Amino acid sequence: MADVKINVYTPAGKHVGYFLNPGLKSYPEGDYEIHGDFYDIDGERVMKLEFNPQTLPYSCDISSLTAGHKKLTSCYVQRGRQPVLMSGRGA
Repeated sequence: MADVKINVYTPAGKHVGYFLNPGLKSYPEGDYEIHGDFYDIDGERVMKLEFNPQTLPYSCDISSLTAGHKKLTSCYVQRGRQPVLMSGRGA
């Protein structure tokens, strides 16, 4: 099976990095949690994803994992150290 990536972007559309083969948990209200190994745009595993209020909230492309929502908005870092945990809302 091929590796699955969830790309993460700033509100301005800048690519921040990606989750590689992440876990995705959905809730009935349209909320999601993504957890797993996070890599920067150069493919380096991030030791700690910074919480930067200047670039939050992020958005995530989850089209490779679900037939429902294709994108998450209002994504916030819940845990910055590996494995990284983010939460977001389906769009």
